[in-house]
Amino acid sequence: MIDNSNKSKGVEGSQFVPGNSRSPYSNRSHPVAGSVDSLVAYGAASLQILTGLTLLALSILGMITPMWFSAILSVVGSVSCMAGVFLIYFTSASKGSIDGLINQAIHRVINSQN
Repeated sequence: MIDNSNKSKGVEGSQFVPGNSRSPYSNRSHPVAGSVDSLVAYGAASLQILTGLTLLALSILGMITPMWFSAILSVVGSVSCMAGVFLIYFTSASKGSIDGLINQAIHRVINSQN
């Protein structure tokens, strides 16, 4: 059987323009740290995590003498670490690099079959 269908035609005969997709699942790759804004966010998150871990280490090792002040800094360090991890997750998820990889691969396979 000979297939003479023109697969470059759209639904109503309109032409598909390759690379002109407005879909978030287009073939363009989205790097994790592609812009200056994301680099700043990753740097800020890294500093928050480092600061939080330093405060926790100083509190646990007992280098801060008043116990109540050490407890307060321990809580501040924990919150700082959590905020840094959340900032890294939020920056990565907003780029679509975590959730969209499988969907992009599925759409590439479907488009290559068509």
